[in-house]
Amino acid sequence: MSISAALALQADPDYHASMEELKQLELDQPAFAEDDEDEETLAAIDEGIRDAEAGRTVTSGEARTMLAKWITDSSTRKDR
Repeated sequence: MSISAALALQADPDYHASMEELKQLELDQPAFAEDDEDEETLAAIDEGIRDAEAGRTVTSGEARTMLAKWITDSSTRKDR
């Protein structure tokens, strides 16, 4: 008996049913996530969209520079 024949004999009998269930999922449709986000997060997302539409954006290089500065500033111990 060939290896492929032996493997075919050991196949999961529920394989086709499982695959049919997966085909019925709507994976091409994004999940609606509003229930998972709080009002503050949704407001921040809306603000970002408005900023982008108004042209208030930076390049990816500028964003990297800003992030590096913010990370350094936030990790620096403050004298109290």
